[in-house]
Amino acid sequence: MRYDFLQPLSFRLKSFAGHALAQYWTCEFPAAWARPLREQIFKPTTAEGEAEEEVRAIPLWAVNSAIAALMPQVLTHDARARRGEMWLAWSAAAGGKTPDRTQLVEFVKGGLMAAAMHRNQLAERRSRRQVIDITALARILDDFRGEDLHFTRKTLSLGLGDEPESSDYTLVPHALAAHLCTSGWKVIHGKAGAPDAGMDVDEAGGDLQAAEQENEEAEAGAVAEAVYTSSWRRTAARDGAELVSWPPHVYESSNGVRYPWSYTLRLSVQTRGLETAAQPRLHVRVGMRRWARYNVFDPKRNIGVHLLSPSPWSDASSPFGLASMAWHPGPAGKKQGFMGWADDLVPTLSRLGSFPFLPDPAEVARDPLAFLEPGPDRQRPPVAGVPYRPGLGKNTGHAVGDGISAKDKWRIFSQLVPALADFAEVDAPCERVPIPSRTRPAAADLLRIDRSALAGAAGSRIEIVLWCDTTTMRDEALNAVAFALDLPVDVADQPEQVQAWRQRFTTAELEVLLRVEPVGEIADDLELDADIKRRNDRLKAAGVSRQQQVSRGLGHPEAGTTARFVLVEMRGADGFASVDHDPKMVVRAGAALCEAVTQNLLPPSASEETEDGPDYAEQQEKESASGRRERTRRAVSDLLIRQTGLVRPPTRQGTKAHELTDVACLGLWVVRRTGDFKAVMPLAVATVPDRPHALVRLPYSGWLPYHRAAIQLAGWHRPRTFDKPEVQEFFADCVAESCDGGDLALFTLAQNIRSLCPALTNPHLAADRLAFHPDRPLAADDCKGLRHIRLRTNVRDETAQHFAFGKGGPDVQAGVGAGLWASKDNDRLFFATADKPSTAGPGSPSGSRLEPHWGKVSKDKEGWKRDTLKDVWNPQLLELLVAVKQSDDSPAAWAALAHQRRFAAAHFADPLMLPIELHLAHKLGSVLLPSHQLEPIQQSESS
Repeated sequence: MRYDFLQPLSFRLKSFAGHALAQYWTCEFPAAWARPLREQIFKPTTAEGEAEEEVRAIPLWAVNSAIAALMPQVLTHDARARRGEMWLAWSAAAGGKTPDRTQLVEFVKGGLMAAAMHRNQLAERRSRRQVIDITALARILDDFRGEDLHFTRKTLSLGLGDEPESSDYTLVPHALAAHLCTSGWKVIHGKAGAPDAGMDVDEAGGDLQAAEQENEEAEAGAVAEAVYTSSWRRTAARDGAELVSWPPHVYESSNGVRYPWSYTLRLSVQTRGLETAAQPRLHVRVGMRRWARYNVFDPKRNIGVHLLSPSPWSDASSPFGLASMAWHPGPAGKKQGFMGWADDLVPTLSRLGSFPFLPDPAEVARDPLAFLEPGPDRQRPPVAGVPYRPGLGKNTGHAVGDGISAKDKWRIFSQLVPALADFAEVDAPCERVPIPSRTRPAAADLLRIDRSALAGAAGSRIEIVLWCDTTTMRDEALNAVAFALDLPVDVADQPEQVQAWRQRFTTAELEVLLRVEPVGEIADDLELDADIKRRNDRLKAAGVSRQQQVSRGLGHPEAGTTARFVLVEMRGADGFASVDHDPKMVVRAGAALCEAVTQNLLPPSASEETEDGPDYAEQQEKESASGRRERTRRAVSDLLIRQTGLVRPPTRQGTKAHELTDVACLGLWVVRRTGDFKAVMPLAVATVPDRPHALVRLPYSGWLPYHRAAIQLAGWHRPRTFDKPEVQEFFADCVAESCDGGDLALFTLAQNIRSLCPALTNPHLAADRLAFHPDRPLAADDCKGLRHIRLRTNVRDETAQHFAFGKGGPDVQAGVGAGLWASKDNDRLFFATADKPSTAGPGSPSGSRLEPHWGKVSKDKEGWKRDTLKDVWNPQLLELLVAVKQSDDSPAAWAALAHQRRFAAAHFADPLMLPIELHLAHKLGSVLLPSHQLEPIQQSESS
């Protein structure tokens, strides 16, 4: 079905003036309390031989959550005790008085003491020294006084033209979430009294009605309806405010197994750029939360728990607290492991409220369903839910699918509109922009590499090394390379064991040296010297040793070789003893010393790594030969296409009314890495019409081929942290170098670049002016032919969810529409949605977890079905803001160009999240390795 309109799940906020919800008391966490806590108590601690940790934050998250549970009128925000940040907000409608200062002081003192004692107990159980000086903490807490708390009366005013204050971004969503709960807002799924209400529908997709009756109803346009009700509770959230449907809905399988799940609703305040008057918006994100029902266990990661304290003062607006539990192994060599709380919320609640019913973590882990659906024999039981995730314990699969359909989004959002009518009005739908259609490339076209394009990107003499451990993957890799480059490789001639082998192939475009080598110890766990006490020194020693092995195995490139590529058969991350034993990074660094780029290939029976990371223990299921062949081909494509920056631009760019030709594209990016990888490094990726590959500009370099830039980054020994002026100057230079008078499209991602380039933030962004520093715009001569398209993704909910509909309206059919959409409020603002990828879930966008819809129930049969068990694809909404254009430009054409560049990957049929230039820049960031694994290696010419 064609959809002509796109509805963002967003509201334009109105003035709260005159409403009781507009009045609040707010206060900061007193600096007189925070200073001694940071300086004397929650300070850095180091274990013997370990690197210094970051400064401990004051554990206010647990204190805040406990206060919210015990005092429902309080909304909490800042859990870091930062100066100038709102810590507490108290509804002035609650009697018109400020909060009880004495009570708040006691909550803070008791909560901090409970957190400190909890941490000391954990250290004691592990036979470590105490981490908190309880006596010193008690002395500091004794000086806390109620008069240290200073409350300010605040009136919320977020109508048209009102720029939100920093506290508004959190206060308003929480205030509205509390209002929805206390007003008893509910969502009705279906229409009460409909003829088919309560019909019996098979959850697995079948139907239990007569086929003749179903066909008659379908032909008559009848819609099957079933009535369900979702009530809602607040739950603690790190960002924005969140509601969860409570009690949970339950799917019961044919054998009586119950699978609980809930809808979630996240609210956040957002703004947009280049608006004539500030218009704060409320974004709504509808989601799913499946609850674990079996024994849960994870020895490596914390397990989240949503906990509703049994406070006698709680009401409908009291939020769930977010606690976490973890397996504590105890002292080395002793079987004293236990399941315990991993944070301070439960100990804090226990101390402040003295509640006897708070759950034991071992019991919650053993039987989470007993706390989610407590039996009648429990007296005032706590409510605790463990969010389900794959791999959480054994046999913990969840029957209910993941994701949320367009139908469910429309159903919930349409009933939220009247509930928030006093505070906001719904955003107008966006209209489709006609753009040229795209022919999806065939799979064979993606796997076969254009040799002339590869020669243009990597040079005419390349070397491909296949480091293999098994003959299975050796043969697959040889076949994949032969297929990709159309080389006459005879795999049947290979020996029964992986042995060194090489052959040279000469074509009209390329000379290819193809080598096979046993990977041997190169892919084994890093050998860590336990006698070296400091972790970084241990890793550096192990890394240098392995890099030397890699260098000896690869050797120097032959004279005249223009590029080297190495495919390494290696286990997934969970296949090694620990993160520190994983050699992937140092193998890459060692290969870079030999002027080669690498790509990893999992051994047989191991499936591809997912976005959530590899799980080697779960990858032992036998895979099919075709599946193994396809993933090997994809690995070879990634090595020879993506890592050389090959691109395949769309045939037609721009809109149907204004097509664009001969446009150069430039993407600016900041690589951000933390911890061992710490880096803040700018780079730029450019494509030009006459080159089939991308070029990269790094600090301290000119423009480089993509694979050469990857090699430089893999062995980067220069400074990797750049301050704001350095980043801004680098970006200005890149733009000036790229503006030669021709058409240039500049792409930036707001969430990536704006903290270092504040001129690109909404308050400072100016139409048709490019600046990275608010007071220093680029000169007009440096911007000839420039167009700047600023993008935003749904990170931190900065773009709204959405659904699409046709001219009949969403109540006829709501779905997911792909294309470019124009905002009715701003002629420079557009939104882009992508086609459904081949890997998306089978659930229909017009389906529902609760309401039946008409569709295929088997290969040759249609009927009523409910998509309770199917995964549903949730597409992102990409915002495209044409911030700089030329006088006679069509903004829609340049927004369309940015959208169409998402389809320019030469090895990937589905759309990328970002234009290819920003995608390749993001991928380069993963090449930058930890500095402690990059000790320079001095070696002789003969090594």
